Amino acid sequence: MTSKTIRRIPTQASVVFGALLIALAISGRSAQAQLGRTTAPVSGGTGVASQPPNAFQGMTGTYAPPHKTPDGRACITVHPMTRAQIVNPRIIDQIVIINNICGQSIKVRVCYAGSNDCINVPLGGYERLQRTLGVGAGSTSFRYEYRELY
Repeated sequence: MTSKTIRRIPTQASVVFGALLIALAISGRSAQAQLGRTTAPVSGGTGVASQPPNAFQGMTGTYAPPHKTPDGRACITVHPMTRAQIVNPRIIDQIVIINNICGQSIKVRVCYAGSNDCINVPLGGYERLQRTLGVGAGSTSFRYEYRELY
């Protein structure tokens, strides 16, 4: 009595699925490695009420301290702004202006609040940059949060 060996030939779908799993595993590791240590998130927005302060404080030592000037002011400030596009005024560019008032280079990560939709902005000393965070349809309000990256 002979037994037949059945060989499974991978289908195109299973090969694509396997490649997708590998890509997700690699991108997850690189995203964690890229983020590293950060400061506590600072939130803000335009056209919306400010978020109430969190009653639960984070663990001491969890976040790196933010960069400060010798007189104690924060080196980084972020200001939101919206601008209607010329071609279609119902499409709104959501812009952040990031200002570094210190002499050292600082990397900042600006995200939509509660989201992983982010931009990384490296700032040189005494530099001010304007970056588009995203585009919205008709709404002139958005919320953001930013962190300094170490």
